[in-house]
Amino acid sequence: MRPADPERLIDILIIGALIEARSCERFARLIPHLDAELAKFYRTLVKSEGRHYEDYLMLAQHLSTAPVESRIAFFAEREAALIQEPDTAFRFHSGVPA
Repeated sequence: MRPADPERLIDILIIGALIEARSCERFARLIPHLDAELAKFYRTLVKSEGRHYEDYLMLAQHLSTAPVESRIAFFAEREAALIQEPDTAFRFHSGVPA
């Protein structure tokens, strides 16, 4: 993240948006394996997480004087690398265990 606001806040919002997007993806993947009642609840979570993703990106763009697409791409690339790199400490959202 960049160290000073408003750039720091813009980066935080983009990172938050990516976190929400991943939650949305995970919930959507679980739905086919759930009973009807729980699947219905998870569908609401998917919609909610999707709205959060959009809201965070909208706020980031609102605060920025320039398009935010290059920052989104930067963090998406970094996220992909972290997911694929071995991780020496197992954590719930960590990469591939070493």
